Amino acid sequence: MRNFAPACLALLLLIACTSERSPSQPPPTPSASPRTLEVAGAIVFAGDDGEIHLLELPSGANARVTSERGDRLDPDAHGRLVVFRDVRDGVNINDEIYAVGANGDELVNLTNSPDSNEWGPALSPDGERIAFNSDRGGEPQVYVMNADGTGVELLADRWGEYPAWSPDGGRIAFESYVGGTTPFGDPDYDLFVMNADGSDVTNLTDDPTSKDDYPTWSPDGRWIAFDSTRGTPDDFEPPLNDPERTSDSDIWVMRPDGSELRNVTADLETVDEFPDWSEHGIVYTREGAIVVVSPDGSAELDVSELTGVFGVFPAWVGRGA
Repeated sequence: MRNFAPACLALLLLIACTSERSPSQPPPTPSASPRTLEVAGAIVFAGDDGEIHLLELPSGANARVTSERGDRLDPDAHGRLVVFRDVRDGVNINDEIYAVGANGDELVNLTNSPDSNEWGPALSPDGERIAFNSDRGGEPQVYVMNADGTGVELLADRWGEYPAWSPDGGRIAFESYVGGTTPFGDPDYDLFVMNADGSDVTNLTDDPTSKDDYPTWSPDGRWIAFDSTRGTPDDFEPPLNDPERTSDSDIWVMRPDGSELRNVTADLETVDEFPDWSEHGIVYTREGAIVVVSPDGSAELDVSELTGVFGVFPAWVGRGA
């Protein structure tokens, strides 16, 4: 999970959800008109200005954490530490993972690997380690390092991107390109899980007809949310506002063994992607807007409509000292 609450701002984190179900219960098909979700907490995200931002809810206070040349993506945060992918020279041109304080101080390059690209940083639940992707070995693979950039270690000798820690820190879910494309032309990505030491790699989704991305764990470790094109019908027609789109993307949940799949956001008109799960709900991006949805899809909060703030790769700020 790319984690949950902002101790760096000493916020009291609450959530009042009108759903009668908890995140550990199997979510049903979402209703046509979700109720309003009330959320208090903080989210880091990549803004449309290319910088990393820290957004407080429900106040809507929006602070820019970075202010450097070029763009930044893939943020995560734990306590006062914010990590992100720096793409100042362009995406996949010496991408590096940086860390910065929540107030924008102490910026440091953690990977400093000019001959490769690093991305997808995910802080462990205790804030001590960072899982990330690197193509330093040729293809993208999952690595882990200490929060200060030392002790880099390859975890799994297979294609791996966007790792996500289980709440107890014992397992890591990730996505892997398994080759080829789906019937809709998307690259065929599946989800996998492994132990935190890289052992016991297990395929969770083995569906050549869909692209499964960006896994994130529920706080109790009993569910994994992800975005997927698996809800795309055979006769899919793109919406009028996006005539080039070839498939639909929704937020789905499943058990950590790949069972009990549920579509949380089922909507053919929008692209729903980049989920991150906490006890406050699942935050994700809907057509560039930041949205929080309850795990059963019955309640949601359109954060961008509430605050006027837009961005991608939203992540809850994790607890820290």
